[in-house]
Amino acid sequence: MDEQEQTKQSTGSFTYYLIGAVLLVFIAGGVYFLRPKSSGTPAPTLNEVMAPVEVSPTPGPITGLACERQWYNPVLGFTKYFLGVEGADLLTTKKVVCSFTVSVSGKVVATTSAQSALTESVSRGGGTFSCVSPSLELEPNVPTVVDLILTNDAKQTATCTQTFVLPQP
Repeated sequence: MDEQEQTKQSTGSFTYYLIGAVLLVFIAGGVYFLRPKSSGTPAPTLNEVMAPVEVSPTPGPITGLACERQWYNPVLGFTKYFLGVEGADLLTTKKVVCSFTVSVSGKVVATTSAQSALTESVSRGGGTFSCVSPSLELEPNVPTVVDLILTNDAKQTATCTQTFVLPQP
């Protein structure tokens, strides 16, 4: 029986060594996969100059009725476009009427209007608005001039003009 007991003991110790080796491989694999990864971009050296980050300017205080930004938004799959304007006015007025006139090669091709209520902007000392036109059928890939006339409750006006080359759908 001594031989059988020795065989059982050697088989049992072999099993323990095998389990230990498998655990060691799992631990090594876990350490490898959980190690800190380096970023793909190299760190700048001391004599290397980094480009400044472009930051959009912060709008200043509101002094009266004004356009701040004009934009368009295409209707997917159609030659229709929404036109829009964002602007500001003093809080002495409550709403702004935006009149859009669209011209191509000096000819008026569309006119429309929209109105917007003012939203208070405490940090700027006034109110902001955003007008969006109904969708307009316009020709793509040609310079399109959008003239805007803004009129508030106090009958004050402001104008702005932007030229767009509208994309093909």
